[in-house]
Amino acid sequence: MTKATKTILKRLNLRKPEWFLETQKLFNQVAAFYFEVIQAHEEVLALKNKEALTALERLTMKTKDNPEPAMPLPYDVPAMFRRAAINAALGSARSFYTTLHKYHTKKEKMEAKGKKYNRRPPVPPRESNRNVVFYQGMLKKLNSNFTFLLRNSWRKSRK
Repeated sequence: MTKATKTILKRLNLRKPEWFLETQKLFNQVAAFYFEVIQAHEEVLALKNKEALTALERLTMKTKDNPEPAMPLPYDVPAMFRRAAINAALGSARSFYTTLHKYHTKKEKMEAKGKKYNRRPPVPPRESNRNVVFYQGMLKKLNSNFTFLLRNSWRKSRK
């Protein structure tokens, strides 16, 4: 038996709507960065989601055990925000590489039959246009009509 789900939609009365646009722009920049990291390290796609997330963080995040990451993340963002962007990039990359594999398979089959395959190969996304994911720790419910989005000073790292 399936479990019922209830969705509540509320119109947001925003005092600073530019914050949402700024946050979405930053989210898409971080997701695009991780898509480029995945293109440079395609072996990450063979891993399960949790392992791929860990591998991508190891490639991009500076830690005590990893003082020189291979491709350092140029943005200073919270962990939940970064992981949401990584998951968005992983989804896009898996979709792109699946489509590319299907294209090559169909092309080989057609050429094996002696026919010409006229379709163009798929291209990676030129830009990321995803909605920002807000997790539980990023929201603070003040009352039934007002929810506060916790906003850190997310910015490009200074190096």
